[in-house]
Amino acid sequence: MNTDNIHDLTIALVTGANKGLGFEISRQLAQKGILVLLAARDPQKGTEAADKLQSEGLDVEFIKLDVSNSASITTADQQIRDRFGKLDILAKATSRKSSS
Repeated sequence: MNTDNIHDLTIALVTGANKGLGFEISRQLAQKGILVLLAARDPQKGTEAADKLQSEGLDVEFIKLDVSNSASITTADQQIRDRFGKLDILAKATSRKSSS
């Protein structure tokens, strides 16, 4: 990623992005030239997913995020603010397991 013009980039955060719908949303956003922050709870799975999209030439970075944990949300928020100063798109692709 070229960080010279970071404020000219469109930044997207996709939750639950290491598989399924979140992974595909990440791919499609990145194919449109958007820098995608691929968020997942599991660092290994998240890194593997980001590596796969990067191998396709896409601008994707892994960020650890557990949307059910307020400390994790705060940490990710601060990392994004410190590094990019903004977030343009938020795509929530996480699901809640039903208790039924």
